[in-house]
Amino acid sequence: MPIPPDLLLLRLARWLLALCLLLAALPQAWAQAPVQMLQQAQLAVPGRAHQAVNLPHEWEEDLAGFSGVADYRLRFDTPGGSELLGVYVPRACSTLEVYVNGELVGSGGRMEPPYPRNCYYPNLFALPRALLKAQGGNELRVRIAGHAFGEAATRQRSSGMSAVQVGPLAQLQPQYDSRYFWNITVAQVISISLLGFGLALFGLWLARRRDRYMLYFALFAMGWGALTARLFTRLSFGSYWATEAFLTVAFFPVVSFAMLFLVRLIGRRWAWMDRALVAQSVAIALVVLAVPRDELLGTATALYLMGTVEFLGCVVAFLVLSWRTHRMDFWLVGLVLAHSIVLLGLEMAQQYGLLPLPNVTLGHFTMPLVFAVISVRLIQLFVRALTQAETLNQELEQRVIGKSREIERNWQQIAQLRTAQAAQEERRRIASDLHDDLGAQLLTIVQASQRGGQPERVAAMARQALEEMRLSVRGMTGHVTAAEEALADWRAETVTRLSDAGMQPQWQADDPPPGLILPARTHVQLTRILREAVSNAIRHSGGTQCAVRIRFEGDALALEVQDDGRGLPKRSAAAQRGHGLPNIERRVRHLGGQHRFAAPPGGGTGTLLVVRIPLSSHAT
Repeated sequence: MPIPPDLLLLRLARWLLALCLLLAALPQAWAQAPVQMLQQAQLAVPGRAHQAVNLPHEWEEDLAGFSGVADYRLRFDTPGGSELLGVYVPRACSTLEVYVNGELVGSGGRMEPPYPRNCYYPNLFALPRALLKAQGGNELRVRIAGHAFGEAATRQRSSGMSAVQVGPLAQLQPQYDSRYFWNITVAQVISISLLGFGLALFGLWLARRRDRYMLYFALFAMGWGALTARLFTRLSFGSYWATEAFLTVAFFPVVSFAMLFLVRLIGRRWAWMDRALVAQSVAIALVVLAVPRDELLGTATALYLMGTVEFLGCVVAFLVLSWRTHRMDFWLVGLVLAHSIVLLGLEMAQQYGLLPLPNVTLGHFTMPLVFAVISVRLIQLFVRALTQAETLNQELEQRVIGKSREIERNWQQIAQLRTAQAAQEERRRIASDLHDDLGAQLLTIVQASQRGGQPERVAAMARQALEEMRLSVRGMTGHVTAAEEALADWRAETVTRLSDAGMQPQWQADDPPPGLILPARTHVQLTRILREAVSNAIRHSGGTQCAVRIRFEGDALALEVQDDGRGLPKRSAAAQRGHGLPNIERRVRHLGGQHRFAAPPGGGTGTLLVVRIPLSSHAT
């Protein structure tokens, strides 16, 4: 079928447009200069003849004992085009200066010791076209300031230079940015993250200090974060060797924390292992300080190999023991440790020259995966322990509540029993008082009436029995009495009885504290004590005077009854207790007080009774 004319014209227009676009792009493609890879250089060092070297060039090949500044001279053609050019040096250890046709175009820092630590930093410098020769044949001079091979603890930080690229800056910039990101930016993020994460784990350990594995893993994370800082830290401790020696010594305590973490994670603790790791760290520090500076690399490599063997032994012990008791930790941590062992093997192969030096340090950038997996497990263990602790606390609270209620019920029962016992004792005391005092008085009245005694004497005994009855009733009803009223009643009764008995009364009483109230029991017992003491003075003293003194001493009442009679007879204690003294002793004891009998002061005759009764609520 023939093609319509309009469709044929449309296709022809499309072909012409595509051809125009292609022709327009060709000049730009031709104008873009290619990147030149410079891998041949002339090496010049003081005191040695110039020699041709291939790049990348490590100083261990030709400059093993050299320390200072080495000149690398390279030749390159002037790139075509008009775009901005650049010089890219991926690795220069320790630092560098770049000259083009005798003009300085870039520097990594000072060229005098101590040199900046730029081994992991890429270098990209702009190259002005005005410095280039139109006919080509440009000279690129790279001055490398480095140290003697062997002063660095690892091959990655040994002196040397990589191949050099010259070309459009727009094409070199992505390579520089990528290498700077992986070597420097990622290292900074990892270091800061591990330090922060280690501090967080340290805080968790402070909340639960019996989980020592949390402490060791926190120290391991913070230590590894600090060691990672060597990838981007430019400063040194006064000298390159001092910094490398410190990094070598610091590596072993960090690995020791990792081994202690593995042991503690499965609930084991070997004291000999703790002491051995401490002693080993001290010994390694002494060894590093003792070896010559140019032999640090060989010594550090041997020490790293020893540490690797120890770590592998600890891993094997962990896997064997965790398989028996911590199966979950066996699979999880075992896979992570296998990953770590592979990375450690790659690192050791690089140290011994079995593998080429990589563009990035893989071990440092894959370790965060190790920390992340183990950290998730530790947080899981912490949450589980916290949940168990909360559950135990709730159970303990419930048990405490139950025991508190049980104790409260028991206390109520004890209180009820004590109340019943106190009531029973009070009934017995009242019954004893009624039987001993009131019963004896009524019996005396009955006998006196039968014998035809004097009516006045019988009436007096009846009044006395009535007073005793009132006291008993007052004690049973619990009626309280003001101290002023009690003193007035005691004075009236005491003076009347002494006067009727033919003795001269003497009454002396202090004013009671304002508002003092005597409980019924205290009032009744004090009344009977005073009455018994006065009765003994009337009946048995044979004296003519009787003095009663009442004082208020703080929270106590002091009662003194003194007569001028013949005093207490010197007889046996059993005979003395027949004069009503046991009643006084018993009543004083019930009130929680004290009493004593003594001779009157001044050496006179007679008897002095001193009674001291507490008035506080807990005593009465």
